[in-house]
Amino acid sequence: MLRFISFGSGSSGNCYYLFTETDSLLIDVGVGIRTLKKHFHNYGLRFEDVHNILITHDHADHIKAVGHLGEKHGIPVYTTPEIHEGMKHSYCMTERLSPERTRFIQKEETFSVGDFTITCFEVPHDGTDNVGYRITAGDKTFSFLTDIGHIT
Repeated sequence: MLRFISFGSGSSGNCYYLFTETDSLLIDVGVGIRTLKKHFHNYGLRFEDVHNILITHDHADHIKAVGHLGEKHGIPVYTTPEIHEGMKHSYCMTERLSPERTRFIQKEETFSVGDFTITCFEVPHDGTDNVGYRITAGDKTFSFLTDIGHIT
């Protein structure tokens, strides 16, 4: 089974949780750590079950706490080189990602992490680089797009 929870969607912060019975990942981490931990507690989830993070683009409301999660909790962060470069220059990230936590991905190239097979693809938006994700777990496929300027 594949499940999805939105922990925030909007200009005050975006963060989404996709999980199976044995694995999970976050898509964007634009909410504060305390808010995220509160959501995990309220849903009865375990914070240590987050194994990977995907980033869609470098706007503040999508990356606020990604450095903290990556560094303090040892979680790999997947993003394109262009998005990562934008994140390095963002005023809102309280902690920077080390090279050990950063995993570079390319659009239209499929990769696997845990239970998930993932392909990122171009979406129209005004960030440094912008991607959506097609994520497969077992026989289920989930497509995720956010902040798209128009339907292509």
